[in-house]
Amino acid sequence: MGKVRIGKVKSISNELVLKFGGVFTTNFEENKKLVQQYTDITSKRLKNRVAGYITRLKVNEKKREEAEAAEAEKVAESEPKQTLDIEGEPKALEETAEGPESQEPEAGGGSGEPTDKTTTEAAPAEGENAETSTDVKGAAQ
Repeated sequence: MGKVRIGKVKSISNELVLKFGGVFTTNFEENKKLVQQYTDITSKRLKNRVAGYITRLKVNEKKREEAEAAEAEKVAESEPKQTLDIEGEPKALEETAEGPESQEPEAGGGSGEPTDKTTTEAAPAEGENAETSTDVKGAAQ
């Protein structure tokens, strides 16, 4: 389990990390010298506790950054596989899009073009339809 630290140690340490965060490292001895330099703490015990807590904060920060970097690498490794799947899907969508496109001109052309052809070929179409209907009636009888 962890050590219990008094609020004074935590508040001094947090204040020093906020002001001079980039200066402190994960090395206790260096941090002890820096705490002595940046504060006017005369008590050796308090100074060591502050330096120890700052060291612990920096170690935890370093571990968190490493864990985030490792997680980012895992995501980056899994993304190319997903990218390949995504690249495969548009191909499938393009193929299906080509199929309906080839059908759409027929269906769309049937709905759009007959309107144009019907206006140009309206009389012959009706005559042909009449003959066809006669043929159908004759075939049915």
